[in-house]
Amino acid sequence: MAIQPPGSNTKANKKGAKKNLKIDTFSKKEWYNLKAPAIFPNNVCGKTMVTKSSNKQNLALLLIGRKFDINQADLTGNLEEHARKFSFRVNEVRGKDCIGVFDGMHMTSDKVKGIIRKWHTLIEAEKDIVAKDGTILRVFVNAVTKKTPTCTSKRVYCKTSEEKKIRKVMFDVIEEELKGEDLNKIMKKLAAEVIGKSVEKKGSLIYPLQNCCVIKVKTVKRGKDTSNAMEIEAN
Repeated sequence: MAIQPPGSNTKANKKGAKKNLKIDTFSKKEWYNLKAPAIFPNNVCGKTMVTKSSNKQNLALLLIGRKFDINQADLTGNLEEHARKFSFRVNEVRGKDCIGVFDGMHMTSDKVKGIIRKWHTLIEAEKDIVAKDGTILRVFVNAVTKKTPTCTSKRVYCKTSEEKKIRKVMFDVIEEELKGEDLNKIMKKLAAEVIGKSVEKKGSLIYPLQNCCVIKVKTVKRGKDTSNAMEIEAN
């Protein structure tokens, strides 16, 4: 049997070369900008990436449907609005921009937990409304009873009948402010806490209230024409 000289085992050399080969995974990544609706001053939220496997691949199909959350303070530049977060869903890709449409809203957990008061009544309500484009939104509203200066007791509980009346006020305000509106107007009202202020004003006629706010908005069903409902700046 002939003895092979060193380095003649080509198969072993090829296997070793493959193991030592370093591949830059980021070289196949394409970066895209995430953009919120133009009603906010700072609508560029960040970036997202997608892996490019071939030159003929349509990367937009991989980006549509992605969801991202952004704090309202980052969208408006007002640090006092840090407790509210908006959720967006990529509905269209224009060049290197991923156009997001409204997909929901929620308060941060510390804000929601801070609403609850010991020896007070927490009043909760949720109602489904239909936006202009057919999107069905489920709105959650919370309110807490308030102690008046003339109250001597540390317990501030309202009656069950008063709680039902206040909840009815919540339902009416949600329907009055949001039903049939386009998603841009709904976002503006949520950002300005229009519903919470209206509930506190009208509900306080039944029993003094505080900490009235929309804690969550959930998209139950998306409308057919969400792309036209959200106009995004081209630049």
